Amino acid sequence: MTAKIMLVTGGAKSGKSVFAEQQLANDQRICYIATGVMTAPDQEMQLRIKHHQARRPATWTTEERYENLAQFVVDHRFDGYLLDDATMVVTNLFYEMMRTLAVNDAGSIDEAVEKLDKNAIDQVQNEIFSEWQALLTAVKETDQRMVIVTNETGLGIVPANKQTRILRDIYGQVNQLIAKAANKVYLVVSGIPVKIK
Repeated sequence: MTAKIMLVTGGAKSGKSVFAEQQLANDQRICYIATGVMTAPDQEMQLRIKHHQARRPATWTTEERYENLAQFVVDHRFDGYLLDDATMVVTNLFYEMMRTLAVNDAGSIDEAVEKLDKNAIDQVQNEIFSEWQALLTAVKETDQRMVIVTNETGLGIVPANKQTRILRDIYGQVNQLIAKAANKVYLVVSGIPVKIK
């Protein structure tokens, strides 16, 4: 049996998460990997999380994490995984690295980002790529299925600040990496899924 990786991409509120959930709705043992881990009180975000949780079948397991995803997949066996979403994984990993740099330099995250030169940006990007490559390899080697939701971030204008440009570029590169490894890729537009691979 060949491992199946599906990527579901689209803009904000395009219906991509609902479509992704539908792909696994008939399976009982699904692990929903929620990557929007709350690190500070945020009522609006809590409401979003509750809305997502209410939509999912009660038989699904929820795992809140964005780090060590490959090891998690290796250590568990489910009928399938739904990772929602890839963009948040990248964001969380990026800011985790920036926090470390800021602490080491006794500065702020914004200052740490501004100090990044091309080599440092490449290093950050490569570390994030390595995390994703490890996850994709783990899914394939353990012969499991995974549906990955991501945001299509490359359709807007070039962001005005360095931090957002770096993140936008990494999002796009990670999306390409996942799409290349995926058996199927869907773009969801206004609630309508369009198969592009």
